[in-house]
Amino acid sequence: MKDLIEQVDANLQAHEEFGNSGRIIALNIERYKFALAVLAQNDAELQALLPAVERLDEPLANKILGDLLVRAELEAAIERLETPASPIQDTRRLTWCLQRSLAIAGETKSLSAAAMERDFQVGPDIEGRRIWVWDLPDGSEPVADALREALRLGFMPGGHCEAQIIRPTPQMVQQLDRACALLQALAPQVAHSVFSHLHSVAIAHMRNERGPMLTASGGDSTPCMIFIAPEELANPWDTAVHIMHEAVHLKLSDMVRTSAAVVEEAMVTLPWGREISVSNCLFAFHAYVHLQLFRTAVEQLGPQYHAAYGAPESYLANTRPHAMSVVNTAATTPFSRGHQRMIYLGEQFRTTWASYLTPAARRMVDWLCEAIGPMVDMRIERADDARATPVEAQTATAPAPTTRYAKNPKLHLRPLKEHGILFASAIEQPQIRKLNTAAWLMFELCDGRNERDLAQAYAQITGVAEDRAWQKVEPMLGHLLASGMIVPIDEAAIDGAAVAREGRAA
Repeated sequence: MKDLIEQVDANLQAHEEFGNSGRIIALNIERYKFALAVLAQNDAELQALLPAVERLDEPLANKILGDLLVRAELEAAIERLETPASPIQDTRRLTWCLQRSLAIAGETKSLSAAAMERDFQVGPDIEGRRIWVWDLPDGSEPVADALREALRLGFMPGGHCEAQIIRPTPQMVQQLDRACALLQALAPQVAHSVFSHLHSVAIAHMRNERGPMLTASGGDSTPCMIFIAPEELANPWDTAVHIMHEAVHLKLSDMVRTSAAVVEEAMVTLPWGREISVSNCLFAFHAYVHLQLFRTAVEQLGPQYHAAYGAPESYLANTRPHAMSVVNTAATTPFSRGHQRMIYLGEQFRTTWASYLTPAARRMVDWLCEAIGPMVDMRIERADDARATPVEAQTATAPAPTTRYAKNPKLHLRPLKEHGILFASAIEQPQIRKLNTAAWLMFELCDGRNERDLAQAYAQITGVAEDRAWQKVEPMLGHLLASGMIVPIDEAAIDGAAVAREGRAA
């Protein structure tokens, strides 16, 4: 059983796109650098900071651009950039945060961590950084005031939630740290991965419309941060579950910043009595899969740690039941256990709800089912597989040529050849887009070619059969056109493009 646990622990980090935290974080850093370049085009102060940002190595960039205040301001600026009706971009606060962060880049703490009164840190060292614990003094100071404002405006926005942060005692910090150590002992690779996305922890009393909350992870105003209720710290087994649960959410949040997960944000009703969005269900499924590993590790490997942490059942009297718990759960009611919910959600995403997901999210669901497969049989026949063949047959042939396409000359671009990704933004539609390798190739092929020429070129380069290439080309062409990345061109431009192409061929 130890070998199986180690196998699944490794499986959940093995996928380059969905499991590799280093890659996910690196892409986010590149996204932020690209966003800064776009935002700085009309801002001299921000423009002056760009060279220093570009010189940061990855750990330092993660420390500065992952700081709560800097990242919150960046996400707010990106949202304004991508919202057509938003007010004129004001980057003064972002510039202020970034200037102060760069000024202390050589010090051990990030801007927000340095504002805490006591230096409380927990968890292992991840590339020179540990998780800091919120301990903001009461006095007014610019950084402290900005942090309070970020929490006031950004704690789970739209969820009718409120949080009252409390200052930790040394005992609370010790309880957090021992839970981190327990998580690391039982699932070391998953622990290392999720700690990479977690920069800070706040202890807080929280409520939403359904009552007191045990834990939470914030929105864009409190990025890289999780919240835990103080009464949840006494039981290290469930404290570890809480940290893992919320940090796994942070990992998926980082992933979907550069890759859309849903094509339709429908509301669905769950058999355990909740009506929530498809996105929230995907986050829940992603967490339940990871928690299944931890639950199995607690059952199989946990006894060797009972002497150090106490047996889970020894905490039963003071623990509330919940689906994530490894100590106390209302197991007699349907879907009260995490693994039951995991199986239900996996089945829905591979059948009834599959149409709500992007192709990338479908691939992630398939990978999660495969990764946890050695522990739980998640082989579920995909309903839409049966419909794929006739649809492909109907759309396989490129239409008669009607239009030629070229790249929009008014673009911001940031190619990441090592990742096979191109970040792009059209000046007229300044939304930050991430083109994968196939879409990037299609973008490069748009040099005056028509539909038939594009399909032929794509087939020749990728090795896809010519009679199937249009099926791949058509949706990419549509997305590039809709996003303003490419434009139809007139006859004069066609002649010039053709000459240029012939010249290159010679």
